[in-house]
Amino acid sequence: MTYIFSNTHLQEVEGKTVFVPQFNPYDYEIQQHILEAERNIGALARLGLKSHPLKPTILRNSMVRTAHFTTKIEQNKLKLKEVEQLFQNYKKIPLTVKEKAKLEVRNVFDTYEYLYDLDPAKDFSDMSEPVLKHIQHLLMKDLTGHPDGYRRIAVVLLDGDGDVSYEPPNWNDVPDLMNAFFSWLYTSVTGHLNPYSSEEYHEKKIHPLIISGITHHFIGYVHPFSDGNGRTARAFSTLVGLIHYDLSKIKDAFSVEEFIDKRIEDYYDTLMIATQGDLKPFIIFYLECVNASLTKVLNELQRYDKIKHVRELLGRGHAKIMFELIARMEDGEVFHRELFDQTLDASSSSIAKNLNRLKELGVLKSGENRGEYIVSIVD
Repeated sequence: MTYIFSNTHLQEVEGKTVFVPQFNPYDYEIQQHILEAERNIGALARLGLKSHPLKPTILRNSMVRTAHFTTKIEQNKLKLKEVEQLFQNYKKIPLTVKEKAKLEVRNVFDTYEYLYDLDPAKDFSDMSEPVLKHIQHLLMKDLTGHPDGYRRIAVVLLDGDGDVSYEPPNWNDVPDLMNAFFSWLYTSVTGHLNPYSSEEYHEKKIHPLIISGITHHFIGYVHPFSDGNGRTARAFSTLVGLIHYDLSKIKDAFSVEEFIDKRIEDYYDTLMIATQGDLKPFIIFYLECVNASLTKVLNELQRYDKIKHVRELLGRGHAKIMFELIARMEDGEVFHRELFDQTLDASSSSIAKNLNRLKELGVLKSGENRGEYIVSIVD
């Protein structure tokens, strides 16, 4: 099916194009996801990510996963391990235009480094139109022959079979449409109609994550650039979300892109539905991905803290050795007690006793079959 650009989210007011996203910001389902996000953000703040010993690892993993998944969505074939290796010394190794996959990833590293230095929570100009264009420039550096700035050519989106799936607006309409978007963004964030108005606009105070989701959709809706619109939408919407003060404190600790990639069909389907006038499915999808990414970081911190606590309780002995083995596993991973029978110089009764102790400490639980156990350190 081919979707064609629709003016559903746009109105003409006194000869001026105005962006009016069609959704109810107070929809019950949307608000439930917002409440979940606030709980996750609050929990991360209470765990003290800023000074947590695990912070360097989380930040590194987040950057690597963001670069891997946002380019994987665009058909980049590098494996996660290869992206991780590139991150370790990408500033020192020169890349040629023949190394397109690595260039794409390097550009994401450079873009998010720039992005995380901005502070949209304090200064609206940190997410202005020039910032959007600069983000696209950084993402597409050495990858495109098209000039910087908004496109001056017609573009279409193709599906996996090579058929046209979406026709964005004409290129000569792009500047006017983007101007309408940035006017809406300014009002939604600041509550003022324009920089010269001191009177507050009554429709302000849309939640930052909703603004972020709408931003993501709009860039895909208009497709303002010749190349890199998907990556730019994901990067710029991340930046816009950082107008949330508490979220800005953990801005480089989570990766929404990872969870978008896990549900790639839902991603494209809800984006296309939104182009035709129904934004709610995409906003819900976007908030679910945000919450999944926040929950992952939260679980990592809780897991680290619980492992530290259990180690202190166990002291020395077979139980400590058994715990160190399961601590290397992922939560939800199933293993058999033979692991300990073959590893430890201990009696069967001693192993059984210590398994029960680990169950009491809540770090594992019984599996479905005899002798099976499930790692559940934070589960």
